[in-house]
Amino acid sequence: MRSKDQELMKRIKAFAEEYAMANGGATPSTAEIAREFTMSRSGAYGYLKAMDRAGMIQYEKGEIRTALLDKIDLNPRLAKTYAEATSAGAPNEVDGVVESIVSIPPFFVDGRKGEFSVQKVSGESMVDAGIDSGDVIICASGVSARVDDIVLAYIRGSGSTVKRLCRDDEGYFLWAENNSWDPEDRMFGREFEIQGVAIKVLKDL
Repeated sequence: MRSKDQELMKRIKAFAEEYAMANGGATPSTAEIAREFTMSRSGAYGYLKAMDRAGMIQYEKGEIRTALLDKIDLNPRLAKTYAEATSAGAPNEVDGVVESIVSIPPFFVDGRKGEFSVQKVSGESMVDAGIDSGDVIICASGVSARVDDIVLAYIRGSGSTVKRLCRDDEGYFLWAENNSWDPEDRMFGREFEIQGVAIKVLKDL
């Protein structure tokens, strides 16, 4: 092809990649490419086949693939966000109203699959674990919590809170990570239900 055709092929490839990133990995049809570049559908198809032969893209059964598009995660990790903040102090009764469903980048959750929630935190009880009031944590649900994990827990009769899961001779308990508090104030009880394990904290800079 002539040099101007090579430039158009680059533009078509860039358009297909931008389209896919804006549409969850779906690539444009020949009709959409034809409209974008003011050509016939057969002309768009001819370009796609020529680009495939040149190794610029892979084009098969109407699907366009490139090295960049192969990196798009077609199975995003979705998480619930809530209208109210979860306490990192005294437990509070969160109303459980889901504010939105968001997609989490896979590297935020180390490639894990499952159910996630995004929780805004209020309170100062976990500052020495690196969780400050106003931070956001990503929690994984349906996983087994281990001793020393930071967990989202429901304390019966009180509400939800974010605390360290600890264990002694009497069993499991929740512990606040604020070294300025008296030890008796850091103990948050043994009667609780774990709702999720915190796996990431996000902060404003």
